[in-house]
Amino acid sequence: MASPRNRNKMGFGFSLGMLFPVVAFCAFYFLSKQEVPLSDYLISLWRLGALLKIVSLCVLPNLILFLYFYRIKYDMSARGVLMATFVYAFVIVLSKAF
Repeated sequence: MASPRNRNKMGFGFSLGMLFPVVAFCAFYFLSKQEVPLSDYLISLWRLGALLKIVSLCVLPNLILFLYFYRIKYDMSARGVLMATFVYAFVIVLSKAF
């Protein structure tokens, strides 16, 4: 297991910040339409125009992660989470533009 000092790194926070929304989306998928294959589910969400909205909501757990790192004084990890959140926001804005 990594020591606490190794967890206060921007890369660690960025990795968790990129992973948390994926986990949140998987939880959303398994709680809603388990009988539909994931690929069909993604295609139907895209056609309905709901995929980007759901992905936007799945980024919200990063707020909890950011506040947790901020509270325990892991400033570099909190910056990594914030950077990952901005990456998601940039991708969503680009997707809506095209």
